[in-house]
Amino acid sequence: MAPRSGQVRSLQGGFVRKSRHTIALLADQLRMNPLLARLSNGTLVALAEHTRLTRFAANECLFMRGDEIRFAGVILRGGLRNSLTGADGHELSMSVQRRGAFYGWIGLLSPSPSPWDILAQGPTEMACFQVRDFRALMQDRAELVAMVAHALSARLHRAYGHMSNLILDTIDVRLRRTLVMLVGDRTRFAPTDTPSIRITQETLGSFVQCSRPTVNRLLKDLEAQGLIRLGYGEIIIPDLQALFPSSKDEVFSFF
Repeated sequence: MAPRSGQVRSLQGGFVRKSRHTIALLADQLRMNPLLARLSNGTLVALAEHTRLTRFAANECLFMRGDEIRFAGVILRGGLRNSLTGADGHELSMSVQRRGAFYGWIGLLSPSPSPWDILAQGPTEMACFQVRDFRALMQDRAELVAMVAHALSARLHRAYGHMSNLILDTIDVRLRRTLVMLVGDRTRFAPTDTPSIRITQETLGSFVQCSRPTVNRLLKDLEAQGLIRLGYGEIIIPDLQALFPSSKDEVFSFF
């Protein structure tokens, strides 16, 4: 069902005096995002002074579609799911962002409504800061403006690529790509680890844009080829490269 407004998390407060040790730890957390890691140490520390760690329960709603984006931050654990919910309660998942990803780019320059319902994908922890604090820092830190412009440009290119994939790819290719994308951050795995995804076939169908019976048939075809193994609510991928040759280039974060 669509999340109710009363379920949306509201983060209060902005700058809170912190010890140098705490600020240094928060700055290290922010560096998990590649773009933030390029900032000068002075700017990153200034941002860390306004940052706090925040936890969200699985499926907790951060923002509903149309809500103003009031905070942003880096995902440290878990993930965020960007979805649209129809009048019948059916959820269409548009993308998933995972560890190291930054949520909130579009709200940083000016007040912006969320284009999606934003929900926690499993238990999630973020290093968050208020958007208004970020805008204040941008007034005399030009590198923040350049970083946001770079991020929005890259996301626009990915969005165009995603639209092309939906139009041109076969359902089988879309499913393979989506499975690889859902694995997320490869650095979480040791060379001997076997990636796995916990997801229902109904949710996977919403990603791929096909029915659950079609997803079930395609998954069993992939299992018969030895490319995946199916468990209870789990998909195990022994070899990402075999499943999708360009898997190293895929990131499931379009918008």
